[in-house]
Amino acid sequence: MYLSEIIKKPVFDGAGKKIGRLKDAIVSSEVSYPIIKAIIVDKVDKKTITIPYNYIDSIGRETKLKTSPDEIMEYKIQNLDIRLWEDVLDRQVVDIEDKKVRRVNDIKISRSHGYYHIIGVDIGFYGILKRLGLESIAKPMRVKSNENIIAWADIDTLNQDYSKLKLKVPKQNIKKLHPADIAEIVDQLGLNESINILNSLDDEAAADTLEEVSPERQAYLLEGMDSQRAAEILDEMDPDDAADVLGNLPEEKAEELLGLLEPKESKDIRILLKYPENTAGGIMTTEYAYIEQDLTVGEVMKQLREIAKDVETIYYVYVISKDGELTGVISLRDILLTDDDKKISEIMHTPVITVDILEEEEEVAQKIAKYNLLALPVVEDENRLKGIVTVDDAIDIVLPVAWKKRVPRMFR
Repeated sequence: MYLSEIIKKPVFDGAGKKIGRLKDAIVSSEVSYPIIKAIIVDKVDKKTITIPYNYIDSIGRETKLKTSPDEIMEYKIQNLDIRLWEDVLDRQVVDIEDKKVRRVNDIKISRSHGYYHIIGVDIGFYGILKRLGLESIAKPMRVKSNENIIAWADIDTLNQDYSKLKLKVPKQNIKKLHPADIAEIVDQLGLNESINILNSLDDEAAADTLEEVSPERQAYLLEGMDSQRAAEILDEMDPDDAADVLGNLPEEKAEELLGLLEPKESKDIRILLKYPENTAGGIMTTEYAYIEQDLTVGEVMKQLREIAKDVETIYYVYVISKDGELTGVISLRDILLTDDDKKISEIMHTPVITVDILEEEEEVAQKIAKYNLLALPVVEDENRLKGIVTVDDAIDIVLPVAWKKRVPRMFR
């Protein structure tokens, strides 16, 4: 049985008298396969009544009650209730299994052990033809008549009327997905629905998700959400990624968000925004691991434990002099395999392959590829280290957009 087969169909009381037509059915959002808890009936006297399930004898093309409306204690709709016709039909849903956004054309219902269970939603084109009474044109249009059902447990309903669908704001199913999969869903939704999903994630997960979409789309989403929430997400993003987003926002909005960021994060991003976006300075990140050359390996190991709290990925450790000049580089492997009392200056690699801060981004990418590097240090006057360009940023430069998503994030 489908919802479209019972909606607007007659409802009879216990004596067989027609009292109205079925307007909607109510289920709870708290279970994987909910049962119908109540129905809403448009009565013949133009009034509406919400009838609890215990007063219902059967539901179908004719819905029958056990008693008369006068004897019914009306059902009060709960916060976590969903009205199937009003809230779900024709709405967008997220298919958790396939990470796609679908349109609900009908809802499948099954009776078992005296209750009516919601099995899933029909997303097929035949479903809407059947609902509109146009099954006869399916064959000439070569539309297959088979069901295309997504299990109710595998979807999260989305609705622009969030006051009704608060139940789905903490989207537990979506939270379990990889950020790249969430981003794929967000890319298919409108502004409000996308923001709704991002707001249901913690700051780190929202930032990871946002980094998976294009800077233009990122800016569109951040501009549409609450400024404080947008700043919280930006705080969790890598400085170079955050700078890319802010660079695509109107100047006034960008300044507003920069003012809401943590001081250090704001300072780092402002530095990056100074440089043309197609230069090493424009694509570098200011998050990298560096140490002074007169330290021992043991001292460096202690420092790295603290550095790792603030730097997401450490490819290399850069060695600088007291006045900030880049003097060497060392891999984590070399540090781990060297005795604690050994001086870093004795094991660091020199000279260091670098790139000037105003070097064109294509040249930067070519140098990373030529020397097979995971990161390339960016220097300014007197070889002072200013940041690094990572291999993932280099890939962003040389690969078409369609190919970028095929590359694992650790190399993107």
